[in-house]
Amino acid sequence: MAKVRQAGGRIVKEPFSFPGGRRFHFSDPSGNELAVWSDA
Repeated sequence: MAKVRQAGGRIVKEPFSFPGGRRFHFSDPSGNELAVWSDA
């Protein structure tokens, strides 16, 4: 998440667990919303 912030992104949803792993959502400097997923 630090790298997202350093690149000018904004965290939209803090990391959370779901049956397939963990993820968080962020928006990039242009306003596009993306997510990062991990199975750990």
